[in-house]
Amino acid sequence: MKKHIRLLIGFFGLMTMCSLALLPNATLAMLSVMLALCINLVLFKYLKPSNNFEVTRVFDKYQVMPPADINASLEMKYNGRFPANASVEFDCQSLGLNINTGTVVFQPGQKYDISKTFVADRRGVHKISATKVVVKDWLLLSGITITSNDEAEILVLPHIYPFETSPQTSAAGLLGVSSAVKQGRSSEVWGIRDYQPGDDFKIISWKAMAKSPDHKPKSKITAGEEGQAITIVTDIGKDSELPNGDQISLDISADLAASLSYNFIKRGTRTGLVLFDTRTRAVLKPARGETHVDSLLRNLAKVQPSQDKFLITSFTNSYLELSASEFGNSFILILTRTDDRLIESYLSKLKSSRDLIIILIYNEDNYERAQQIQKTVEENGVQMILTNHSSVLDTMKKMEEWSYATVKRT
Repeated sequence: MKKHIRLLIGFFGLMTMCSLALLPNATLAMLSVMLALCINLVLFKYLKPSNNFEVTRVFDKYQVMPPADINASLEMKYNGRFPANASVEFDCQSLGLNINTGTVVFQPGQKYDISKTFVADRRGVHKISATKVVVKDWLLLSGITITSNDEAEILVLPHIYPFETSPQTSAAGLLGVSSAVKQGRSSEVWGIRDYQPGDDFKIISWKAMAKSPDHKPKSKITAGEEGQAITIVTDIGKDSELPNGDQISLDISADLAASLSYNFIKRGTRTGLVLFDTRTRAVLKPARGETHVDSLLRNLAKVQPSQDKFLITSFTNSYLELSASEFGNSFILILTRTDDRLIESYLSKLKSSRDLIIILIYNEDNYERAQQIQKTVEENGVQMILTNHSSVLDTMKKMEEWSYATVKRT
């Protein structure tokens, strides 16, 4: 609209000068251009081609585990009576998605389809902008932007790294069920464990017994069965935003916490999660089942680094208040902060009351300090694993071995 007015004023000025200079042909040409501009503007306002577009946008997935291919499809239909110029655009900057059709000439009744596949490989909630349709006049001088109410989000869950041993094999330790207490059962089966005297014959898994090397009786782990719990505490303080390869340290923490939770629950262990910086930010009490797994993964997908640093002093107080009956006696603490000089002494205090293992995530800048912390705490009887973006699988293997050793101690 403004461009039209500026052009009309400009051509009117030129026409006036041509008429004063007694140049009738030039004056007539300027008048013709002005008339074309006016007709273009009036028809665009009267016919309103912008009201005749139908746009449908679809994604085949809205929640994925990385890396995953997501297909985006866009269908655009023009129902006007005359040809129209339009473009469609939307994006998801965090995943590198950018759809822009450019200006397309639409004939009445014409459909325009476009599809694109992009990779979701970064944990988090990724916002997809609303679809914008820019309809331009026939001289491409001005346009009207129509914004659809279709903003969306794609939730990319953390990576899941499975334990090497299948949950159904006899070698798979079952943290939390070795001393289980039966409190009523349901038909939902979470895994297989060794048979215990008094088990109902209905829950005996004859197939698992036949496949096991020792051919000893095996029982199904069902929804009503309770046992020891394990709790994973994740440091989400400011240090968790430090770069770690192509990711940040919190991405490594989330992958480890999600993988451990998934594997423990698949083996029948009630597993909980605590997110902490200067105080407790989120608590998911230990539980089992697919719904609980989904809740854990969603929380770990959405969590972002805090603006506050993780405080070991504050955590110690909160940690000692977590009751063993609800949160268990086995804890995994995933840390990213290394510059706290009190950390060694306080970690030793934590070990005195619980079965504790610590995973310390480091990068190139704080590796020496991480080694110093590991040496000090292990001298005090606390087991610590150092890890970064390149050693996650090795850490998972060590944690699997730790879980089996924990079962034998319970």
